[in-house]
Amino acid sequence: MNQEGYPFYFVGVDATGSDEYLTDTLVYRFESVKSHHQYVVKIERYIEHLCCIKFFDETVDTVTGKFSQLSGTYEPRTIFRTVANIALDALRRDPSASFFFAGAADRRDKSRDTTRRYRVYSAYVKDLGIDKLFRPSFIESYSMCVLVNIRAVPDRRTYVQQILDFISL
Repeated sequence: MNQEGYPFYFVGVDATGSDEYLTDTLVYRFESVKSHHQYVVKIERYIEHLCCIKFFDETVDTVTGKFSQLSGTYEPRTIFRTVANIALDALRRDPSASFFFAGAADRRDKSRDTTRRYRVYSAYVKDLGIDKLFRPSFIESYSMCVLVNIRAVPDRRTYVQQILDFISL
């Protein structure tokens, strides 16, 4: 797997907001060398080694709908690669981790199904070269992708269904 991307650093573990399902959140940061925007990446860790990847431009941290904001930096590949590298760091911390993420709708999306972000993210996942670690499952109706850990999850379909049941609670 190509290791391009920006340098990142681990900020720490945030245990606030943890509940019976969410155990804690790993927090990372990186800065774009091109745009000098700073990004925050959160890996929310849930029971059963399930991790949700969330990231946003720090300039919109206090904005409602921060995951729907567009940064306008025109460097998605490098940002996505950096987020993927951060997910690999989280995988080193928990070798049984599986990941999921959703493509938030933005103001130009006509419906909540298959958002533009989801289409971009899922195309990128297909090019990542992670097939030795994960089997991706694409759930268009939720604009969501689940990266199922091959070594830790024996039955991908059942696991993905459990995730869908979990997020439907």
